[in-house]
Amino acid sequence: MTAKPIKRKSDKPVSVQGYDGLLSGMVSLIEEARRVSARTVNAIITATYWEMGRRIVENEQSGRRRAGYGEALLKKLSADLTSKFGRGFSRQNLQQMRQFYRAYPPTEICQTVSGKSGKR
Repeated sequence: MTAKPIKRKSDKPVSVQGYDGLLSGMVSLIEEARRVSARTVNAIITATYWEMGRRIVENEQSGRRRAGYGEALLKKLSADLTSKFGRGFSRQNLQQMRQFYRAYPPTEICQTVSGKSGKR
């Protein structure tokens, strides 16, 4: 026995005055929300990676390099973070987070360019 397809009435065209404007506005709203969300997520991820770099550097004898220990620390962190969160926490990525923090220490980060000028 074969099932008979369900017959549906075809959709009637919508003739609402101003529909095109409504649709266009909705599309713009969704696109802008997606752009803002992506920028926000990127900013949070960047701040998180910087903070992870800071914690790694500070754990390595208050920021001083310690040969051997730093490498072992990164390998262990990588294994544990990858086990818990999946991809993205390789030893190389953790090294880059550490380098990111060293390249942009807190003393180099300002909210605005005018913050660097010293003028208020």
